[in-house]
Amino acid sequence: MIGELFINDKDAHKTWGVFLDDTGLSTLMTPAPLKDYITNKSPLNNGKDVKPWTPKVDERDLTLVLYLVAPDRETFLSRYNAFVTDVLQAGELTLKTKYSDDVYHLLYVSCQQFSTYRMGVGKFTLKLNEPNPLNRT
Repeated sequence: MIGELFINDKDAHKTWGVFLDDTGLSTLMTPAPLKDYITNKSPLNNGKDVKPWTPKVDERDLTLVLYLVAPDRETFLSRYNAFVTDVLQAGELTLKTKYSDDVYHLLYVSCQQFSTYRMGVGKFTLKLNEPNPLNRT
């Protein structure tokens, strides 16, 4: 798991014991939506007019599941506090995986769920926003 996920240029597993769940990569790779088409629904015409335009990519919200692991309670609490302070409370994060050259620039919105398993494994379900999906460098 070391070398698979980087958050803010730090190896997530080495630094906080954090890694993506099995669906994380597909969540990141899901294409962003397009902005709405420019339309006009005049009561004088049938249907609607759609103005020609160059499609633009819209922001996207995503839900990402991360796990935090630790060998004991003290390490777990230390890693948990560091992850919350260093990553989540900072608000902005860059995320990179070993599977792609893309760097995702994300904004932390909320933690929709957090659960622990015997203080050895924690599960974060994070709601994130990618303001500009074309900015992946």
